[in-house]
Amino acid sequence: MIKAGDQRWHEVFERDRGHCRYCGCDLLATFEHYYFAEVDHLLPPTAADRDELKNIVLACRACNGRLSRAHRLGHITFEARKAYLREEHLSIKTREMYERYIKRRSTEWAN
Repeated sequence: MIKAGDQRWHEVFERDRGHCRYCGCDLLATFEHYYFAEVDHLLPPTAADRDELKNIVLACRACNGRLSRAHRLGHITFEARKAYLREEHLSIKTREMYERYIKRRSTEWAN
């Protein structure tokens, strides 16, 4: 993960009003949300203007982490990257594990 400089990070945070541009997560909901807020570079590392404000969006760690392959797949616009995150195959296993843990918490872990 490549980090934007502090000033740029705060510019992006303010412009996007503290919400992940992909899922809408309120990154001011808790200190932990804020602490783990990230910026997503829309352009690949080789692009000369990738650090310009228009090429960076605020993202929660979950969304930004899932976008790690997006550049290699050619997703270099905000719209393409957002659509990529909504592809079901990316979240089916995660959803299944989540539901499994919820069930275990209410049964096995209830003690």
